[in-house]
Amino acid sequence: MTAAIRTVRRGARALVLGALGALVAALLAPVPAPADESAFPPRPLFWEQPLADPSVVHDGTRWFAAGTGWRGGTSSSAQEYAGWVAGPPLLDSRPAWASNGDVWAPEVVRAADGTWLAYYSVPVAGLATPQDRCIGVATSPDLLTPFTPLHTQPVTCPEGAATAPASDVVRGEPGLPRRGVIDPSSYVAPDGRRFLLYRTQGTPSSIRMVRLTASGLRAAGPSRELLRDPGILENPEMVDARGSHHLLLSRGDYGRCGYRTVWRRSSSVRRGWESATETVLLDRASTGICGPGGADYVATTPNRLFVHGWVCDGVNGPCESSYSSHDDVTRRGHRALYLARLRWTADGPVLARFGQGPAWTPPPPYQPPPETAPVG
Repeated sequence: MTAAIRTVRRGARALVLGALGALVAALLAPVPAPADESAFPPRPLFWEQPLADPSVVHDGTRWFAAGTGWRGGTSSSAQEYAGWVAGPPLLDSRPAWASNGDVWAPEVVRAADGTWLAYYSVPVAGLATPQDRCIGVATSPDLLTPFTPLHTQPVTCPEGAATAPASDVVRGEPGLPRRGVIDPSSYVAPDGRRFLLYRTQGTPSSIRMVRLTASGLRAAGPSRELLRDPGILENPEMVDARGSHHLLLSRGDYGRCGYRTVWRRSSSVRRGWESATETVLLDRASTGICGPGGADYVATTPNRLFVHGWVCDGVNGPCESSYSSHDDVTRRGHRALYLARLRWTADGPVLARFGQGPAWTPPPPYQPPPETAPVG
């Protein structure tokens, strides 16, 4: 073997060993998180149109979101993080018993027969203020068709409202203002029983629960109070996980960045909520979002948690920490939809990470048209 051949072979072996070493180093090196997963604060799924107090479902082919708005706002997409398109109003008309069609915080859920139900709150006459509300239900064969309200009566309504009596008439409770009911939330127990949770308006806040008929269209008995709080506690969402019942709730003033998502746990669906420890799940400090609330949980793999937060000035990022929608006379802000992953541990729910919506590209700076020479 000549010296030239030996030199070539040694060079080849060195190249191979060098390549193998680089491959091993690459395999052992920590994998950096994709830039869009580590961004802080997270970006909403879309921000051009508002979607507050979200209810999000998946029908097997696409995602569908409904929220607060005139007859209910909607948006849908075949993907989670892109392609969201605003749709028609959730309801095809306002219910006959309502004073107008201003829908707050709808809840969309699949019915036992495979069709769809939407619970929502709208103003009614006869209560203390024009914004006092009752909760109704609407039906649709699929998520492409606007929902038709049950026009005959509300599902739940305080006594004294100028409507046909609801199937769940909420009697006056000592210590509570005589106001309306809002924030409907569906809960289907492991044995298939259907329930509806909601909040009474005003403070103290109270969270109530009523069993529904199998169809989900009527109350199957009287509601009962689960807990009462001197402050603002709303948007109840009940989840069974790791052998316990959990209540996800929103705490504080919805129009400010201090609005936050909290949770409590109990071994009983109906008892123990007032004495249960309250723990913060999402707030401005931990997420960077301005007012992360209105949480809607979707039990999938992985588990998903949709929340809203305030964005300002046409940008897919949060408003400043001092922002208040109550003082926003120029309408700088609206609430946009965010998506997080959620894990359940022995200690309760834990935020895994946020998904990231599309990056925002600022418009080009304004360029005045070129001057032209005067004619003539």
